[in-house]
Amino acid sequence: MGASVDYYVLTQLLIDDIHLPSGEQHKNQLGGGIYAAAGMRIWSEHVGFCCAPGPDFEGNYDHWFLDNKVEISGGRRTKNCTHAIINYFPDGEREEILLPGCATHHESQPLVSEIPFEYKNCKGMYFFKDCEEEFWNQLIPYLNQSSSVSCWEILGSAAVPQNRDFIGEALHHVDLFSFNLTEGKRLTGNNRPDEIVKALIKLNAKNVILRMGENGALVSSGNGIYHIPAAKTTVVDVTGGGNSSTGGFVTGFCQSDGDIVKAGLCAAISASYILQQYGVPPVITEDLMNDAEQKLFELRNIVTQIS
Repeated sequence: MGASVDYYVLTQLLIDDIHLPSGEQHKNQLGGGIYAAAGMRIWSEHVGFCCAPGPDFEGNYDHWFLDNKVEISGGRRTKNCTHAIINYFPDGEREEILLPGCATHHESQPLVSEIPFEYKNCKGMYFFKDCEEEFWNQLIPYLNQSSSVSCWEILGSAAVPQNRDFIGEALHHVDLFSFNLTEGKRLTGNNRPDEIVKALIKLNAKNVILRMGENGALVSSGNGIYHIPAAKTTVVDVTGGGNSSTGGFVTGFCQSDGDIVKAGLCAAISASYILQQYGVPPVITEDLMNDAEQKLFELRNIVTQIS
């Protein structure tokens, strides 16, 4: 286990039934951190997913991992995988309703103690989490002893002013921080994207990506702020765009020895493939990976430094 894994995701394995305002439905979609794993997989064939699935995983939801050679590790739970109906409304809002008999998000959260020993010195790791103190009390010692580049994508509801001190302390131990514009505005009290980035750097973030949807992203390592354009794509479903871009951000940062611009470009390109269909691409082929490399070359010419 873990011998071929360079990058891994640490979060829940989620299954979504998407219900659109038109009445269209897309059931049993792999969701959540699986988008981040797909974003990583576009740039690397050596990806793992540390989670805590239920007994219904094998035979029902494991095909994508097998087809894409993404290693599943972590613990197991007695309840079925976390499975929810996602109702989208005409105004763009959404609600999530957990199906009966499945694990809650908390119950399917993988523990730090369930991370395989072999993952400790992977090149990069991603986790999606709020500010739960118990989890962080386990995670921080692990991060401090691991050589992996760590990336925290914050749960939206945790990006609030009352958590600012906690977030600032946690960021001492994290290498990359990913958040969207709404979260950044709420957490910092600023409305200008560049000021949000500066505020997060002051809050101890070492390397940041501020995701702005179709307006691209801002990235910074503290010395300059760069605008990364969104990669051109056909948008079918925006679900998972943030998770997948953050997965690409991790791999891009590691593969370029900390080039924040290349990391941001890899993030944009990862998201572009996820937006093209409902769920993740069925199989991430060598041709798709080669296409991503070509996009990387083309996009680099239109990056701008704004500060």
